[in-house]
Amino acid sequence: MKSLSLFVGLFGLSITLLSAQSRVSIAPTYWFAYNPYSYQLDMTYNAVPTQIQAAGYNTVSSLGLTTRYHVSFRWDLSVGVLYQRNTDHVESPQGPYSESATFISKGVQIPVVLSYRLNDHRLSPYFSAGALFTKSITFTEALVKTDGLIGVGLDYQLHSGLSLLVQPTASYGIFQPVPDAFPRYINYRSYSLGIQTQLIWHF
Repeated sequence: MKSLSLFVGLFGLSITLLSAQSRVSIAPTYWFAYNPYSYQLDMTYNAVPTQIQAAGYNTVSSLGLTTRYHVSFRWDLSVGVLYQRNTDHVESPQGPYSESATFISKGVQIPVVLSYRLNDHRLSPYFSAGALFTKSITFTEALVKTDGLIGVGLDYQLHSGLSLLVQPTASYGIFQPVPDAFPRYINYRSYSLGIQTQLIWHF
């Protein structure tokens, strides 16, 4: 809960600081992502060392606000706060009747992104790179998950004060489970493919 309060506080501070500038914009944001993962679980069962292969995928829907500081017409730095709903589809190991399990969790995402608009036309390619920080609300003891993030999309200026961004994204999990925890997670792999939409209001 302290981590969540810190995230919200930092976002509020960023809005306060940026509001004093003339190059600020705020964007309602929706983001959908598909996130396959796999890992090996090392544990001891009845005094016998056991290794379990696990795999599955998450479908993640996120909704919130993104604040930008426009260094120039083409360059901007953004920070967002998104409410996340994650559906975890566990494909392996399966249950006793060969069924897969599904779990739903909630969390907060903080994307910090540097972006570049390729040209000054109304419709322009838009490139982004940064980091995505995710904190679970459901599993309060879970560590903050960090992903490296890139995106390539299109930004369309509806008029001088409003633009629409549609951007496919890809990310890779930098976060790794604690190696000396029990049970141990080995060969943890996680990446995401997604698409985000933002309606950007310029001040």
